[in-house]
Amino acid sequence: MGLGRSLKMSLRRPLRTVIRFFKYYAYQTPYVEGDGGRLHLGKQVRLANTLLNLESGSIFIGDNTIFGYNVMVLTGRHSFCDGERASLSLGRGRSTSGVGQEVPRSGFDIHIGKGCWIASGAIISGGVKIGNNVIIAANAVVSKDIPDFSIAAGVPTKVIGDTRNRKDPIPIKK
Repeated sequence: MGLGRSLKMSLRRPLRTVIRFFKYYAYQTPYVEGDGGRLHLGKQVRLANTLLNLESGSIFIGDNTIFGYNVMVLTGRHSFCDGERASLSLGRGRSTSGVGQEVPRSGFDIHIGKGCWIASGAIISGGVKIGNNVIIAANAVVSKDIPDFSIAAGVPTKVIGDTRNRKDPIPIKK
């Protein structure tokens, strides 16, 4: 029993190092679906583990914008025809290889301004513009344009405040 305990103790430190690396990687690495050339990032953008779907448009993110964990920025859409997904209606109920016809390749660009904070769990749908210096609250669903200096929250989002009226309780030293 003494040998098992000492082996366990000797493995603990290296295993913690490996687990920390994978944990950091999982929480700090964005996932890009689609053509990465359609993703345009400004300076000092922090994506954490953001999901970026570029199937139906490009994504433009301004300088100094930060994302919380588990944010989804989704340009992807699916076309419907006579009440069915387009690829299903082509085969009359059978899924076919018509997915290329079902997912539009353009028209749903997303523009996110500079100096924004997109909080954890937010979802941004294709075809929207988020202005500069905007706060999107946690778990908000953005399906319409958000003007500059807004604080937006809810499902769907509504403007609930103005960032120019916000006083940070922690002074930032310059």
